[in-house]
This record gives sequence, structure tokens and C-alpha cells, in this order.
Amino acid sequence: MIYLSEINDEYFTIGEISFNEEMESVFADKEILWTDVKSIQFSKSKEDVNIQLNNGEHFHIPSDTSGLVSLFKNMPETVSNSDQEFINKIYTELKGCKVCGNIAVWQNQCNVCHSDQDDVNDKDPAIELENIKEEQLQLFATYEEDEPIDWEFHIDPNYQRNPDWKLLVSEEEIIAFSRDNTWNEEL
Repeated sequence: MIYLSEINDEYFTIGEISFNEEMESVFADKEILWTDVKSIQFSKSKEDVNIQLNNGEHFHIPSDTSGLVSLFKNMPETVSNSDQEFINKIYTELKGCKVCGNIAVWQNQCNVCHSDQDDVNDKDPAIELENIKEEQLQLFATYEEDEPIDWEFHIDPNYQRNPDWKLLVSEEEIIAFSRDNTWNEEL
């Protein structure tokens, strides 16, 4: 699985998760400076994005990769791109994330908290509410007992906030969830 992270106005990271023989996750990250990027283009089918570096190296990223919209939002004008009309269309199609409240969902993936909206949505409102709560508990979970909850890490200046979004879990629920699920786990 390919992912994008640490996207800002200086660089971004392309990573790939694979599994070794023991089925442990193996991460391979490559930090790319924007000054090293020649072009970023959608393929003709719009199913993936091609990133061409000045040194001739290139990457193909599926268009449903979380963080892709953030990549385009941070792309400097010096990077060649002929897809601005399509990118503008994406921006107008962004929807609000039910988990983090950012208007950052494209192709059912949130480009901020990386939640899959298909995992949240349900025809039964009660089930959907429980799904959102579960995702929010995971989003705000802490990994150590004395670690404070970071209430703002999911706020991304590249996206507007949905003014109707509400946090559905309490601090007490997050601490209980963290105690039961993440404090004893090895990172």
C-alpha cells in the first residue's frame, strides 16, 4: 500500500507498507523536496498520478491514495501540471469528514485523518453514530498513560472545517479506550 505523509510547502513523503515473512509491517519512506519535482500529472484514466522528478525518477500513485488532495494543495507553481481544471473539480467535490470535521473527503477517503467514510456510513443512524464514535476514539487515542490528548492535531490549514461537525466522544471515553486498546501495545 502506498501512502503520502508530511505534506508541506517544502517537501512530502511517499511511503509504502509491505509485510515481511513474519507478517510484520515494513515501512519504506522517501522524502521528496518540492524543488526536486519536475511534474505531477494525473494519468489519462485519472486512476493514478505520475510524479516525475528532475533526476528522471518517477512514481505512480493510485488516485485514491489518502493525502493526494493535500499534495496538490501544497504543490508550488514551479511544478508542471496540466490538470488544474480536474484538480479544481476535486476541490469543489470535497465533502465533510464525519470523523475529524475537515472538508477533506474525496473518493470516500479523508485526506486529513485518513478515515474511510465507507467504514463509517450506515443506513441505520444509530449504527452510523457508533461507527463515528469508534473512529473518533481511534483518532484521539493516546499511546501512554501520561500522554495528553491532542485535540488539534487533526486540524489542517489546507482544508476548511465543517461548522456543523461535533466531537461525539468525551475525554473520559478516550482515556478508557486508550487504556484498554493502546497503552499496553508496542509501537
